[in-house]
Amino acid sequence: MFKKIRQDILDQTLKPGEKLIESKLAEELGVSRTPVREALHKLELEGLVEIFPRRYCLVLGVTLESINEIHLIRSQLEPLAARHAVDHLTDTDLEYLEGLLQKSAELAKERNVEGLVEVNDIFHQTISKASQLNRIIKILENMHDYVISFRYSFMSREELVNRSLEEHAAILAALKERDKEKVEELTYAHLKGISEYESVVYEDMKESTIHH
Repeated sequence: MFKKIRQDILDQTLKPGEKLIESKLAEELGVSRTPVREALHKLELEGLVEIFPRRYCLVLGVTLESINEIHLIRSQLEPLAARHAVDHLTDTDLEYLEGLLQKSAELAKERNVEGLVEVNDIFHQTISKASQLNRIIKILENMHDYVISFRYSFMSREELVNRSLEEHAAILAALKERDKEKVEELTYAHLKGISEYESVVYEDMKESTIHH
């Protein structure tokens, strides 16, 4: 229920400015109003909607502030996770990451944005999960759906795809060298580079709302 409405907002099936009526949502989803009310309150805490009691719920969607905040969190936590991953990534894991890089290069040539987003996502998640820092992994997973919605914008730009591939290759080389400092430093620089395009991503997302 909560996940369904949240995903609909993040992928813009439900667009900013749309009004959600509790009773109507309950009817559409075939549930009572109580779980709908609870889901909407959770979404309000996340900043995705604003509730006007006894009237309606307004979809706010992803804001520039939320994009800023999520990149700030990622830029602090992912480099730390990558540093710890050095101790746990096996040679087989490193071969798997190498394969993902090669796949990314092929998808880039084909201009396959959907595939690039998926493989890019797996690359980051594989490293983070190898850290075995379960609370950090959980926080990053909680932001995952937001990150995916941003990545489509990045991966539709050829120069950013090429830059991302080069940076991923450098991170992988540092992982192979088991150089913790370098892995952390390169991961931070990679995420910092992504954050430079926050306003571009936001404009892209607004554009896709207009054209949908």
